[in-house]
Amino acid sequence: MWLLDLSGQQAQKQAGVTYMERSGCSPFPICWAKEYDRYLASSKTMAAAYLDPNLNHTPSSSTKTHLSSGVERSPGTMERVLKVFHYFESNSEPTTWASIIRHGDATDVWGIIQKIVDCHKVKNVACFGLRLSHLQSEEVHWLHPDMGVSNVREKFELGHAPEEWKYELRIRYLPKGFLNQFTEDKPTLNFLYQQVKNDYMLEIADQVDQEIALKLGCLEIRRSYCEMRGNALDKKSNYEVLEKDVGLRRFFPKSLLDSVKAKNLRKMIQQTFRQFANLNREESILKFFEILSPVYRFDKECFKCALGVSILICIYTDFHQVQTIQYSTNEDKDRKGMLQMKIAGAPEPLTVTAPSLTIAENMADLIDGYCRLVTGATQSFIIRSQKGKRKFSPILFLSETDDYAEIIDEEDTYTMPSTRDYEIQRERIELGRCIGEGQFGDVHQGVYVTPENPAMAVAIKTCKNCTSDSIREKFLQEALTMRQFDHPHIVKLIGVITENPVWIIMELCTQGELRSFLQVRKYSLDLASLILYAYQLSTALAYLESKRFVHRDIAARNVLVSSTDCVKLGDFGLSRYMEDSTYYKASKGKLPIKWMAPESINFRRFTSASDVWMFGVCMWEILMHGIKPFQGVKNNDVIGRIENGERLPMPPNCPPTLYSLMTKCWAYDPSRRPRFTELKAQLNTILEEEKLQQEERIRMESRRQVTVSWDSGGSDEAPPKPSRPGYPSPRSSEGFYPSPQHMIQPNHYQVSGYPGSHGIPTLAGSIYQGQASLLDQTDSWNHRSQEISMWQPNVEDSGSLDMRGMGQVLPAHLMEERLIRQQQEMEEDQKWLEKEERFLKPDVRLSRGSIDREDGSLQGPVRTHVPHLLNKMLLLIFVSLLPFY
Repeated sequence: MWLLDLSGQQAQKQAGVTYMERSGCSPFPICWAKEYDRYLASSKTMAAAYLDPNLNHTPSSSTKTHLSSGVERSPGTMERVLKVFHYFESNSEPTTWASIIRHGDATDVWGIIQKIVDCHKVKNVACFGLRLSHLQSEEVHWLHPDMGVSNVREKFELGHAPEEWKYELRIRYLPKGFLNQFTEDKPTLNFLYQQVKNDYMLEIADQVDQEIALKLGCLEIRRSYCEMRGNALDKKSNYEVLEKDVGLRRFFPKSLLDSVKAKNLRKMIQQTFRQFANLNREESILKFFEILSPVYRFDKECFKCALGVSILICIYTDFHQVQTIQYSTNEDKDRKGMLQMKIAGAPEPLTVTAPSLTIAENMADLIDGYCRLVTGATQSFIIRSQKGKRKFSPILFLSETDDYAEIIDEEDTYTMPSTRDYEIQRERIELGRCIGEGQFGDVHQGVYVTPENPAMAVAIKTCKNCTSDSIREKFLQEALTMRQFDHPHIVKLIGVITENPVWIIMELCTQGELRSFLQVRKYSLDLASLILYAYQLSTALAYLESKRFVHRDIAARNVLVSSTDCVKLGDFGLSRYMEDSTYYKASKGKLPIKWMAPESINFRRFTSASDVWMFGVCMWEILMHGIKPFQGVKNNDVIGRIENGERLPMPPNCPPTLYSLMTKCWAYDPSRRPRFTELKAQLNTILEEEKLQQEERIRMESRRQVTVSWDSGGSDEAPPKPSRPGYPSPRSSEGFYPSPQHMIQPNHYQVSGYPGSHGIPTLAGSIYQGQASLLDQTDSWNHRSQEISMWQPNVEDSGSLDMRGMGQVLPAHLMEERLIRQQQEMEEDQKWLEKEERFLKPDVRLSRGSIDREDGSLQGPVRTHVPHLLNKMLLLIFVSLLPFY
């Protein structure tokens, strides 16, 4: 409940101050005083602990994000980084520090807030706001979460130098019973404490009572050194460390230190400190708030304003009753701001007049924040003019992001559950051998023990120097990005261990990185497998494109091989410091110049279109079996060659359609490059065509070869065959049936010419496995089964077969089984020949594809199958004559 109260006829004529108590649904008084203005101090003396400039935080899916329209900017007009001060405690001194964050045109204020708070596991994200203050004029602007960062910077930084502005992350919206609620959210509680303590020291510390200043200072000592004993300061050496090394100015206001003698001050500090000797860190914070709140209302904000009516009124309302909020500028000369709120059940909107539009905006943001906090709404209650209204156009920003951009989308596009906890226990991880080196440390193979899977193989990224919060934050950035993805061809995040030593646990891809895999398997991978890898990567990148994420480092070295038919996209760390020659060290970090699109090289512009260019280079790497692009070309010379129209050459054995797709990816104009959804569809078509062509090539190869060959086995002359009238002499045939000792000669896995029932070739060593069992077991004992060659095709002349000796090797019942099988195969071949002849000559009778009984030849264009069928015919004839011998 909040209250508007106006008393006294003089109130309409005086400038007043609005006190807004920030305590959720507690009473909300607006009272009137003659003159009051809260002093905003600039933190000029505060040191900052910087995050890496390449750091690009990614918002998690647990909180609804907002989109705001951005304005396209020509390169070089404004640096695309934002320095945001905040109060997350670090090891640096003083504790207030800053994050340097890169952003794009699609990034809004809410995205900046989430980038920072996500790294610290903050639960009460809705309590945070971003404040912009001018250090010289003390002008303050609270930035609404819906506002685009690019619009904000253009609006304010073009009028004043960027160094004159300070972006500060603060807790602005306090729920009812916030201290009890924040005890369950330690990062938020510590943040609020640091914020309030900083404001207290800068604003009113010199004006408070001496006793209160002593207590608050000793509580900060207790909180900072909670392991210290209660009487530790009684020892002179300990007190001197606190006084000289740490500095008493950190804990006590300057007025106290100057007004009290050093000896007396020491006794006072020692006595006061003993009062809080038994408090822990959290208890010290709560005691600090308890002592400070009566003298400093940190839960209030003050505004100069006037009620927009001329009668005495007293209005009680509730945040739940606020329906809409509007603010505008009066058209009179003084250009005052006007705030209007539509209250449920009220006949007219509640109007408040502020000295300026800025104050009206700040009040509107405060009320809107509490309305959203109390009601749990994600949409803003503020209604703006059409010009400034929020616009949701997800596709619009895809090609307009700028410089290490992170493109944010709505929550419902994320597939990862928002409540999932990725923190896992270290005891469940068994660290194995080192399998690689990463940016921050080594990569190990390990085992993750769970009740469902007691031996899950995982990859563990370790951090060697994660004692610094900034390094730890950079190391965990990849996990923050990966946890939002769930795709079969993207490396999956298993969990993280955020306590030192920090680990990131991911699924293990046993075959290693793709580039090394291609080099090792260069002669065993067929073209269809290479195209399959490219297609799988396109599906992963199309998924990222739908999520509006830009990978920025698509290369074969960043693709992992899970199995011979499955690759996965990895390496989502947006900052790379590897000592790799493929990275060009520019003024803004090392970048993979030879993979990058021209706009990325020239203007550091990274979009989904630039990812398409890099994917085209990655496809070229795959088709070249891991060879890096632009071999022998210096990084500085790459852009010149690209601008001159030079592109990577067509790889050997690359289908023309695939190379044509690559060249489309390498269009100089980003708008002319295909999207990943298109690439995925076209690559799928190319893959299917290659599979069909591969099957057809195998069938054609099978037709050209002969199923059975006869190895001479070292003999100079084949044994004589029975001659029959009307048939060629047996001497005219080069083939013969081998004896058992000949049948066990090594075979080097030549593809047999015999097609199975579906035209699929088989290895020569496994065509007639039944015959292998008929060999003399003694003769074949010392030979590997896979090397036994039962039939060697003689392509030149296999029109006749030598059947002599068969009856001596095979028993009669086995011979009958073989004859039955041979007859079945011959019938299948007969059907196939008739089918083929119908396709070749539809006007020819089917009988023309049959065997001419008179001359043993085939009619029509399928003469290449004469030897195969003739051999079987002769075999049948010969066996029928065996009883007469």
